[in-house]
Amino acid sequence: MTRIYYLLMSFPLLVAVTAHATPQQVVTRYNNYKAICNGMGYENVRCKDPIAFQSSLTKTLQNLKNQETVIFDKVSLNEGGAYDNISGIFTAPLDGIFSFTWTMLTTAGKYFVTEIVLNGQKVALNQTDGRGHDGYPMSTSHANIKMKKGDKVWIRTNGTSGQHAHGGWCYFSGAKL
Repeated sequence: MTRIYYLLMSFPLLVAVTAHATPQQVVTRYNNYKAICNGMGYENVRCKDPIAFQSSLTKTLQNLKNQETVIFDKVSLNEGGAYDNISGIFTAPLDGIFSFTWTMLTTAGKYFVTEIVLNGQKVALNQTDGRGHDGYPMSTSHANIKMKKGDKVWIRTNGTSGQHAHGGWCYFSGAKL
C-alpha cells in the first residue's frame, strides 16, 4: 500500500516539474522515475503482439465421419500465425485465455453438428439443423478456453452428424483475451 501511495504521489510531481523543462531534463526525470518504480518491484510491461485469426470454409462439406476435423481453409487474418489452414488446428503460442467463435450454415432438410475441442476433449457444441425448415439455417457458438502454450483447439464433427455444411458461409475465429 505504501508503494502505491509513493507512486501516486510522485507522478504529479514529475508532471509539474517537467512543465518548463528541456527534453533532456524530461528524459532524465523519466528515467529516474522508472528506476524508482523498478526498485519498488514494478516491472516494465510492454504490449504483446496480438494473437487473432479469422478463417472460412470455401467448399461445401458432406457426409463427414465421426469426429472428423472441419478445416476452415481460407484465412483472412492470422496475427501471430497460430492457426494452420491445412490441418484446421489453432495452437496456442503462449499461456492465456482465448476466445473462439464458429458459425455453420446448412441447407433445408440437412444438418451439421460440430464441437470445439481442446486437445481432443469436447468443450462446446454447435448444432445447425435444417430438417423441417426452408432456406439455409445458420448457428453460431462461442467458447472462452484457458490454454497453455502448445495446447491445440479445432472444430470437428460431433458423432456422425457432419451431413452438410455450406461452403462460403461457415467461419472459425479466435483471439487471445
